[in-house]
Amino acid sequence: MTRPDTHLHGEASGHGQVIQAAGDQHITIYKQRAAYRVERWQPPRPPDPRTLVDQPSMLLAANNQVVPFTALRDADRAELAAWRDDPARGVAVRLLHGPGGQGKTRLAAQFGADSIAAGWAVAVARHRSQLAADDPPEATEATGRGLMVIVDYAERWPAEDLRDLLKDRLLRQGVPTRLLLLARPESTLWPHQHDLTTLGYAADVTALTPAADSPANRQRIFAEAADRFAFAYGIDGGSIQPPADLATGEAYRQILVIHMAALVAVDAAARQRTAPTGDRDLSAYLLRREVDHWHKLHEQRASFVTTPQVLSRTVCTATLTRPLDYDDGLAALTVAGVCAPDATDQVLTDHAVGYPPAEPDKVLEPLYPDRLGEDFIALRLPGHGVAGSPTDPWAGGAIARLITGIGPDGVGQPPWSASALTVLVETAIRWPHVASRVLSPLLRQRPELAVAAGGTVLTRIADVDALDIAVLEAIEPHLPQGLHVGLAIAKAGITKRLTSHRLTTADEPTRARLLGTLGNRLSEAGRRDEALTATTEAVTIRRRLAQVNPAAYEPDLAGSLNNLGIRLSDLGRRDEALTATTEAADIYRRLAQVNPAAYEPDLAGSLNNLSVDLSNLGRRDEALTATTEAADIYRRLAAVNPAAYEPDLATALNNLGMMLSNLGRRDEALTATTEAADIRRRLATVNPAAYEPNLATSLNNLGIWLSDLGRRDEALTATVEAVTIRRRLATVNPAAYEPDLATSLNNLGMMLSDLGRRDEALTATVEAVTIRRRLAQVNPAAYEPDLAKSLWTEAWVRAAHQYELPEALTAATESVERYEKLFQQIPMAYVRDLAGALGTMADVLDGLGRGEEAAAVRARWDALTGEQ
Repeated sequence: MTRPDTHLHGEASGHGQVIQAAGDQHITIYKQRAAYRVERWQPPRPPDPRTLVDQPSMLLAANNQVVPFTALRDADRAELAAWRDDPARGVAVRLLHGPGGQGKTRLAAQFGADSIAAGWAVAVARHRSQLAADDPPEATEATGRGLMVIVDYAERWPAEDLRDLLKDRLLRQGVPTRLLLLARPESTLWPHQHDLTTLGYAADVTALTPAADSPANRQRIFAEAADRFAFAYGIDGGSIQPPADLATGEAYRQILVIHMAALVAVDAAARQRTAPTGDRDLSAYLLRREVDHWHKLHEQRASFVTTPQVLSRTVCTATLTRPLDYDDGLAALTVAGVCAPDATDQVLTDHAVGYPPAEPDKVLEPLYPDRLGEDFIALRLPGHGVAGSPTDPWAGGAIARLITGIGPDGVGQPPWSASALTVLVETAIRWPHVASRVLSPLLRQRPELAVAAGGTVLTRIADVDALDIAVLEAIEPHLPQGLHVGLAIAKAGITKRLTSHRLTTADEPTRARLLGTLGNRLSEAGRRDEALTATTEAVTIRRRLAQVNPAAYEPDLAGSLNNLGIRLSDLGRRDEALTATTEAADIYRRLAQVNPAAYEPDLAGSLNNLSVDLSNLGRRDEALTATTEAADIYRRLAAVNPAAYEPDLATALNNLGMMLSNLGRRDEALTATTEAADIRRRLATVNPAAYEPNLATSLNNLGIWLSDLGRRDEALTATVEAVTIRRRLATVNPAAYEPDLATSLNNLGMMLSDLGRRDEALTATVEAVTIRRRLAQVNPAAYEPDLAKSLWTEAWVRAAHQYELPEALTAATESVERYEKLFQQIPMAYVRDLAGALGTMADVLDGLGRGEEAAAVRARWDALTGEQ
């Protein structure tokens, strides 16, 4: 039977254990660590809502569940249940992300209850910032079908602490285990890609879509909430009217804002007042009612001595710092200047009356829900523009001191600093005056805090539209150079905003440099179309400059042409890519002849890229010549300066292996690719964020050469590792890494089929088809060849096992049709693939007893193979 080629990866310059549960199993559900505690999850015990009417924040708090869980989330519950119960998963991690007020916490609570009802042991992981002293747990073990661990506010865990949780043996007890992380930003898992790969966890990122996505749904949510709030107030909710813009207002896409509108409408009706409109006015109304509650506490309780003004400042501090240990709470009030040091104990005591800590040994419980707490911070600062909401001159300086101050022990950052910066950034996204009056001055003074906070916070900072551009300029020098997977999207966002600003005053050479850098950053983030636009403009400018002054600008033109070739190749525009890369190589060769020390490295890089472009067009002998020269240059350079040139040598060796294999020189191909993989594994051990993507490429190719030489078990090991790395990379940045994942999945399907593991082979191959079909719909020029390859592989796997032959024929037919079109465009590049797909199609037809059709297909195959 004609066999598809496995898919190689040329370049321009552990498998998770599957566990099938058998009935209930004994599961440890308690673990105390220095940084966190995992313990049995307890369903919330909602209070009587009628006791909460003086305090709007308590009526809205997710844990109090005043409004029943909406049936509009039933599809989300079902999808989570399918993820939980998937028997193909051993340990699986899911990040569920969405903006504040979308309903993540309520959904997780309902899912926890659903999971208990389904026979799972459910635990919650709490960071030390949320914990009281290590009280003896109610239970340390449970029985169940598996273990579900829920982590709320995952973006607020320091990276090293979340890493420790991922590595905790609690998650690897030999039972099905699920870790559900809840966070606002989708980037929460970025710093942990290497850990997920090493541990073999299946990971995915899922956005929680708005439930309030239609006027009817918004009306339903409002009515349900108004009915429950009216019950709490003891009034008839039937006459409560929604805001006039409920159906069209953008803010009402979030369930929480609709609940706020319902609560304001009920409260206003109970007090015979007119309800305000607009989400900011809703918050201001509810916060005024919150302040009324503070006055009542101060006036009616003799033991409550804290004034409303001091309590207001304490609430603001608590919302920024999140819960703290007692001593840290005392220190935070002192740093913020809330009160005199000798009054801090009493202030903490009084604050706990209004906002009882979730953990008994903690203090400074924040104002929930988060959105309401952020609005409270914003309304304390001048410039908010909301009538009737007085500001506090204390607030701006206090916030800055909390984030930049010295810790209670006199050294380092205070333990609440990162949390306070996170809350401030989220507040600034919706409130421009917070960005201009507090966040911008703070980060101009201390830009390193933004990078130290990690990709999640840094990406959100780039999203703050009102942020002073000088802040991003201050942050820029602190960004790591080169590829950094965890910061790639943040770097692209920051660079795009800075470039847009700088282009307005830049001269021509500077414009070209800025656009070239932007193209590189966008490409690293997987934003390929934008990267091509920026790089094309850089080439245009530098070509114009080089025509006037070639000595000064030809080197820069060659660099931009080299990058342009990469961008075009990434988008499947292979002929144009070759043209650009050839011109770059020609320029660099001429320059290197005059000054080899300066330009030989650049020549080697262009030759390396040229080899890939030639190979993509079927010009294999020329490709081998180019990549051999590149490898020779890099080997000579790396012998003198390995730190500078070993990464480039690995790239050239990886491509050399591909070119050698294309010409049937498989032993030599294995030698070159093994050396590349060894270099990259060593580099990735030191810097995984920079080198793991390249390691996966070498492993992908290494698996192919080993398979071709009959070393199938070793081939499978290498390919599984490549799939594992790429799946994890694609989880956090699909635009950049899903194409690579599909390549490795396609290869994995072939290797599993060779080992007789049919069902696993089809699972991998069908997933590759699914990914590539989606990619080809968006960019057919880039991904049609890959889709044709995966369809051929799917047909071949089914035919090889004489399994589901009608489905095999469907896949083979589509593959042939797609290859016929590609063959018409570039015959030399696709004649072998078309002939192979025809051979598989003929074999399938024979298996179906359709001999005459098979003979006709073979006639076409004979004609093609005769042409080769």
